[in-house]
Amino acid sequence: MTLNRRSLLVLAALPALGACATTATPVTADAPLGWAGVGKTTGGAGARPEHVFDVRDRAGLDAALRAGDAPKIIRVHTLIDLGPGGVESFRDPAFTFDAFDRAYDPATWGRADPTGPLEEARERSAKRQAAAIVVRVPSNTTLIGVAPGAGFQHGTLLLGKVENVIVRHLDLSDAYDHFPAWEPRDNGHGEWNSEYDPLSITGARRVWVDHCSLSDGNRPDHLEPVRLGRRVQHHDGLLDITHGSDLITISWCRFSSHDKTMLIGGDEKHTEDIGKLRVTLHHNHFHGCKERTPRVRYGRVHVACNLFSADRADDFGYSLGVGYQSQIVSDFNHWQLPAGVAPDQLIRRLKGTALSEQGNRLNGRPVDLKAAWNASHPAEALSGDVGWRPAEVYDTSGLQPADPNRLVEQIRAGAGARPA
Repeated sequence: MTLNRRSLLVLAALPALGACATTATPVTADAPLGWAGVGKTTGGAGARPEHVFDVRDRAGLDAALRAGDAPKIIRVHTLIDLGPGGVESFRDPAFTFDAFDRAYDPATWGRADPTGPLEEARERSAKRQAAAIVVRVPSNTTLIGVAPGAGFQHGTLLLGKVENVIVRHLDLSDAYDHFPAWEPRDNGHGEWNSEYDPLSITGARRVWVDHCSLSDGNRPDHLEPVRLGRRVQHHDGLLDITHGSDLITISWCRFSSHDKTMLIGGDEKHTEDIGKLRVTLHHNHFHGCKERTPRVRYGRVHVACNLFSADRADDFGYSLGVGYQSQIVSDFNHWQLPAGVAPDQLIRRLKGTALSEQGNRLNGRPVDLKAAWNASHPAEALSGDVGWRPAEVYDTSGLQPADPNRLVEQIRAGAGARPA
């Protein structure tokens, strides 16, 4: 493998990896493509030897994070449980689920927001869980898995108002909210809403997430019971990018079996997002992800060379959510879906007005996403002018497949956590 100067600079940041960096699936050999590359995202490059940490448990992780914003490399060797002990570790003694359901049953309580001692006890329980399971990753950090199965479960990695972070080769699963909020007017009939994503990027700049696997683990929400007339939701998204985050690349990741998967831009009222939320998604595999892969507001988002697949039609709603003032460019993406999913279902117009696209395929055949949508929804037609072109701001040569058919095989084989 030939390494260019940029690759060598990244390799120099991880001296402890030694020969691992030159294996067939390199841990450190590449710098990010897309928007994170424009931001010159280097993570913990230049870390001093005392700031290269080998982590095998939560205590070791917490010790490494105490290095603060100094350049640091955190090498994760195992799967770390961020919320051991489960619900009883966090439950306030005054809270029980049965009592909560009896108190706020819409038949007797109505559609007002829950108030009173039981809701206060739920809130205390939720705060106790959040204090334990949310891990705040500082600036100038490379957080990298170096053994099969390395990663984090039952918690959230939060990149909040930080800069220059790389997250690679990690399994991130089951960010389970034990105490979801009951919102009785949501969608007109009430919904349970949870708080946590395995990875949350909020107000952060220059972030590269590469070769990670994200899922709900062994507790998917469709297996949860119905309470207060609605199925309980214990998971939020898998990876959300919000509150003015900028210069982000998500590459070679696998997202599995989730409903509302990725939100880029949390609300159209968040005007601080204007001119930000510049995100590149490339070579990711979204399997069994029903919607929001991603849903975008405001952002200039390049979705290139990704694979969207599902085993059942019921597992697919839409992929690209064209939201308020979004500027999505969809290049060379593939959909492999059951028969009966129509081309216009691949996108959804959610107050957006434009979508640029080229080279996309549905079940091996070329598909014009915008034309398919406009033919089926003439009153909600999209234009093709999103106001920017990726090639005008960064090198897109690595995002143009030489063989579109082989691209699917490459993504299936290569996406997800793959530590050397």
